[in-house]
Order: sequence, then structure tokens, then C-alpha cells
Amino acid sequence: MNNYRLLILINAFFFAAIGISAPQLSIFFEEELATSKATIAIILTSLGAAMIIGNYAWGRLSDWMGRRKPIWIGGLFGVALAFFGLSQAPTMEFAWGARVIGALAAAAYTTLSLAIITDVLASTEFRTQSNDEAGNKKGQQMGFYRGLGSLAFAVGATLGGFLADAVSLRAIFVACSVLYFAAAMCGLLLKESVSLGAEPVANSETDMTLSDERFNEGKRLPLLFLAGVLLWIMAHSASASMWPNYMRYLGYSKAWVGSLWGLAAFVEFPAMYLAGIASDLVGTVVMLAAGGLLIGIVNTGYLLLASYLPALLTIQVVRGFGFGSYTTSAMTFTTDFGAQHTRGRTSGLFYTVASTGQLLGSYLGGTLADWQGFGFMYGFCAATALCAGICFLLLRRHHR
Repeated sequence: MNNYRLLILINAFFFAAIGISAPQLSIFFEEELATSKATIAIILTSLGAAMIIGNYAWGRLSDWMGRRKPIWIGGLFGVALAFFGLSQAPTMEFAWGARVIGALAAAAYTTLSLAIITDVLASTEFRTQSNDEAGNKKGQQMGFYRGLGSLAFAVGATLGGFLADAVSLRAIFVACSVLYFAAAMCGLLLKESVSLGAEPVANSETDMTLSDERFNEGKRLPLLFLAGVLLWIMAHSASASMWPNYMRYLGYSKAWVGSLWGLAAFVEFPAMYLAGIASDLVGTVVMLAAGGLLIGIVNTGYLLLASYLPALLTIQVVRGFGFGSYTTSAMTFTTDFGAQHTRGRTSGLFYTVASTGQLLGSYLGGTLADWQGFGFMYGFCAATALCAGICFLLLRRHHR
């Protein structure tokens, strides 16, 4: 199995585990550990803070070491242990500590996985085994890799809700631990010394793409891009952090919560693949702006139509396309900046800004919901997502 296929499998395990746990985490704190919404917001905020520290530190450390694999695999083993601890948590404080440790470990995986997939897509092995136009299909390749992760998330979210209803919320965290451990074991097979860091092969088919990549070597990610990432993630995180609780408030069961979340994630796979193709044709910046606009529409739909199931199903489909458009395009845009030896810190910067947005969004989600209700919170999310789209549109003036 070559590195690209192996990374797809590992990413699928990782996102399946997230799919199982994410829709149920705030419910677990509220119903199992008697935690208030405001305290849940603080807990989720602390996870964002841990991710910020981890994203920056792991990226810099990997570049300093000249290695990514040891830190990357260590992160997977760490999050596996953290989720097993969460499943046994006797108190809210214990569960909180386990999730913070898990967030630090997960940051090692998320930060370095982007650097590693970029290394693989640029390697001699990948380019010689792919078709002659591989150099012009970076968005499509990234969309397929990340999209399959969302498909795994969808399966996990759907099964997680039924498992929580049939067994217990604690049982789903044990399942997550097993999946993270399986991903770590597969990661041991990655041939970093063979494929990672290899220089791209220049030929008549790929010279134009390679020259574009080399033009951006040494450049930092644009401030408008980082501002758009911050705002988009803040809107998405605020919305998602309280979404399960909002659905429960509207009367949906835990199984419906998992299924509705899973529906959006099922849509993300084709959405990311199509967004990758579209970004290769019209540019990643255009697709980033589309992601901001669509998520603004989604949160407006939550505000006005979420109590009607047929409308909510449609909103979840649109959410899948909005999330897919942003995610694939943001990852692809990030890979165009920096040389091989700085990819860790470039990826770390991207995920540090994203984690900052997650921290702010997680805090504001619960806080605004407690202060003015779910309606006010989702109005805030809609406006913030639209502001992110505007940042990406302004970015188009400077980047193709």
C-alpha cells in the first residue's frame, strides 16, 4: 500500500472516531455529568486553547526535528488513551482533563497530517504512479483525501447516535479509543524516509504547476486568508458546539441528532471532491468565498426553519456543501505556501488560526445561547460566516 492510500485509511479511522463522539460530547457533559451550558462552553473553549498551543508547537517541533512521523503517530496513541480515560470519567473535572489531553494529542495529528499529505502529493512516488496530469489536480486529490474522511465521519455520527441510545454515551468513547488506536497502528507502516520530502519531478506536463508552487516558497499565508479562516471557523464552531443541544431543545432524539449530523457529513464527501475539481478550474479563493456564503445561509436556516424536519434535511445538505467547499479549498490553499522544510510551521500556523477560531466560537456558542437564546446565537453565526466570505472575496484580488 503506497503512502497516499495509507493516509486515506488512517484519516478515515480518525474522522470516524470524531463522528462518533462529536455530536454527543456536549450531551454527555450535560446529561451524564450535570454540566451547565455555560460550563460546557468553558470546557470547549479550553479544548480550543489546547489545540492552539499544540498546533503551533507540534508544527515548529517537526520542522526542527526534520521528522513528522514520530510526533504524528504519538498524537494518535495519545488521543486513543485520552478517550479511554473519558469513557471511565467519574466526574466532570476528570472528563475535562481527559479531553484537554486528547486535544493536545489530536493537534499533533491534524497539524502534521496536512504537512505529510502535502509531502506525499509532491513526492516522486506519487507523481510517477499517478496520471500525467497529477500536478494540475492538487485540489481534486486533496478533496478525495479529505472527503473520504468526512464520509467516515458520517458513518461514525450515524452509528454513534444509535449506539448511545442502545448502550450508553460512555460506550461510544470506548469505540473511539479503538479507532484511534487502529489509526496509530496503521501509521507505523508509513514510509516517511522513502517518500516524504522527495523533490517533485519536473516534466513538460507539470512544469507550470511546479513553477507556481516554487513561486510561493518562503511566502507566508496572506492575512486576508487567515482572517477569513478565523471568522469561518468561529461561526462554524459556535454553531456546531450547541447544535446537538439545540436539536434536543426542539425535540429531536439522540438518534436523530446523530443521523442529521451524519447526513451533512455524507454530503461532504462528494462536496469536497467536487469542490476540489472546481478549485482546480476556477481557483481555490472562489470556492473559499462560496464556503462562507453557504454556511451563512445554513445558520440562517437554523434560525428560521430548524423545527420543520423537511427543511432541516435540506439545510443539512447545504451545510455539507458549504463545509466541503471551505475545507478542501483552505487545505489546498495552505499547501501552496512554504518549502518542504517549512511545511510543518505553515500547517501549524493554519491550524493555530483555525483553533483560535474554534476557541472563540466554542466560548461564544454556549455563552450567547445562555444569554440571549439559540436564535440570537445562530443569527450571530450567520453574520460571521458572511464576513468570512467577504474576506475571501477580497483575497481574490491578490491571488489566483
